[in-house]
Amino acid sequence: MKRTGIILLVGMLLACAAYCGVYYLGTAADRKLAASPAPELAWLQKEFNLSDAEFKRISDLHAAYEPRCAEMCRRIAAKNAELQTLLANNTAMSPEIQSNLAASAQIRADCQTAMLAHFFEVSRTMPPAEGKRYLEWVEQKAFGTMQDMSAVSTPGHDHGN
Repeated sequence: MKRTGIILLVGMLLACAAYCGVYYLGTAADRKLAASPAPELAWLQKEFNLSDAEFKRISDLHAAYEPRCAEMCRRIAAKNAELQTLLANNTAMSPEIQSNLAASAQIRADCQTAMLAHFFEVSRTMPPAEGKRYLEWVEQKAFGTMQDMSAVSTPGHDHGN
């Protein structure tokens, strides 16, 4: 009986060690990405086959663009808060709501323009084929297609929920 318990315990310890080893090896690539100097961009280097020099230039571009992006996000959030206040205090369309919507649309257009200029700049730091593939990916992810836009306005569409 005692020998069976020892065999069972050793078997459980070996199984646990095997699981930990497989887990450690299986997550090595992800842990390496997370430990990189710019973990939010590390996937980009791998996905688009970037050299260390290309990745450094893109990381620098990203760092330079971040404050502008944060400012745009702040302006959009402030305009959204203004709209929420207007909507809470009105029961019909008003000139103030129309003005807020127009200003909000302009801020979003400015944001998209700056973002697209940044994406073009990033693509130019990549090898030409990878830069083209990057722009195709960006277009799909950041801007969608007109078909995607029409799906959003289709009644009954669940908006990804």
